[in-house]
Amino acid sequence: MKDEPVHPDGWNEIEEHRDEQLIDDISHEIDMIEQIRHDENPKWDGSESELVADDDAEEYEIPETGIKISYSLTEDEMYKCLYHSQMYKTKGKRAVAQTTVFALAGIAFLLAYFMTNSQYNAYNLFFGILCFVMIALVWTVPYFHMKSLAKVTADGKTVEAEIYPTHIDIGKDDGAWTVELDGKAEIAEFDGIIMIYDDDRSFAIPERVIEPEVYNEIKAILLSGTMPEEP
Repeated sequence: MKDEPVHPDGWNEIEEHRDEQLIDDISHEIDMIEQIRHDENPKWDGSESELVADDDAEEYEIPETGIKISYSLTEDEMYKCLYHSQMYKTKGKRAVAQTTVFALAGIAFLLAYFMTNSQYNAYNLFFGILCFVMIALVWTVPYFHMKSLAKVTADGKTVEAEIYPTHIDIGKDDGAWTVELDGKAEIAEFDGIIMIYDDDRSFAIPERVIEPEVYNEIKAILLSGTMPEEP
């Protein structure tokens, strides 16, 4: 007996039955996987996890970024630093005042010498000349002494410094020292030089050695961490 052909409607019913059976099988497999996962991780609820900071963890400091400069002071720059350091009190306005006093005294003695026949004329002449010698000393002694000292100290030695937002590290090894930029050190600007005074020590930075790209940054660090020099 020959097999009778299957009607198209019957074929569709068979295919639908197979699809339903396949869906049931897949659903059953998913249920089994979920049950196994639940048994292995009974507390996991399917929520997402994220990294959080540990409030009790040790705090690590972030290294500061410094600006390194290296230079040698010239003899002229060293002289300017010595002059500004008030090494000699007889300078500037004080030197002018002393010059005025000695000049008036000298003129008075010389007038007394030339206009009188006093027995003290020799003394008048001596003190008149002495007054003008003192004027010369007021101006020349500090100048030549500081020039000589500047020549000795400006020996071409390289100065290395690293400028950080909170401090300045100067020098290396045994000669190294630090200026804390906590508002206690003093700062002065004169003749193209930035001078930092910290207790009994000082530190000079010629503006010529600061690159234009970092000039404003260095100035901001130094000015914010120091106070103006007292007159």
